[in-house]
Amino acid sequence: MTNIEKTAHWYAFVTRPRHEKKVKSYLDGTGIESYLPLRKSLNQWKDRRKWVESPLFSCYIFVKIPYIYRYDVLKATSVVRIVGFNNQPTPVRDEEIEAVRLFLASNIDVNVHDGFVKGDDVRINSGPLSGMEGYLVDIRGRKWFELYISAIGKSILVDFTENIVKKVQK
Repeated sequence: MTNIEKTAHWYAFVTRPRHEKKVKSYLDGTGIESYLPLRKSLNQWKDRRKWVESPLFSCYIFVKIPYIYRYDVLKATSVVRIVGFNNQPTPVRDEEIEAVRLFLASNIDVNVHDGFVKGDDVRINSGPLSGMEGYLVDIRGRKWFELYISAIGKSILVDFTENIVKKVQK
């Protein structure tokens, strides 16, 4: 048994569409540590407006477990599979989970982008996300800070027009 199988890491699990909160509730009931990033948005209907919480990453939930306990998560009826490449588990780094928490706690407009958007490496020098590094992209004339979570192939884009950034030489 390898060390990665015995040590608790964050793993991304794919859920059935619109079942993320159900899986989170199931995992909370079993005592398994999980994280479902939720964002609030104001939805407009014909007769009313309401704030709703929806998953930041559709069909994904993050679970911190040793890999050997993955079947405890997979036995939930709404969990489809664990995210991995070449039949190997792909842990999500703790820093990436903490960065997602930071983004959501900062009440800054957050968008999710599939795949990797190329751009300059940047570091935010001021504001609530000071010290964060990512990729600079230009979308419709606005500047965005991108955090790429390689394990699930998704990026978070944050509008940082209020923050000052500096190009990072690597």
